Amino acid sequence: MTTMPQTHNRFETLAWRYTRLSGVLIIPLAFGHLAIVHLINSVAVIDYEWVIETRWAFLGWRIYDAFFLWFAGLHGYNGLRMVINDYVHQPGLKRALSYGAGLVLIALLALGSIALIGTPVPEALARMR
Repeated sequence: MTTMPQTHNRFETLAWRYTRLSGVLIIPLAFGHLAIVHLINSVAVIDYEWVIETRWAFLGWRIYDAFFLWFAGLHGYNGLRMVINDYVHQPGLKRALSYGAGLVLIALLALGSIALIGTPVPEALARMR
């Protein structure tokens, strides 16, 4: 009986572990988000001002949303990267799709982080009016 030698790629192992860990962490973040935004508060009253004055007025909610953004974004990108590696067999197309997905991830994380960090607190909004 012969066995094939196992090639061990540390990055792929870490990516696999990250996907499992982030999946477990995303579940309470997603349910917490759903509970706060859709069950406790009426969806009819949620608008830009509600998010800024009620939710993002506290640093804790911004950190919560940042964790949710980064865990979900990296988790989704890692899953897409695995799908591309499994189903795209042309090296040039595989590289182009991987780079394209990476650029989309960077853009989404940058814009989301800028929104979380750069949005003024309610006191600053009151001074601007």
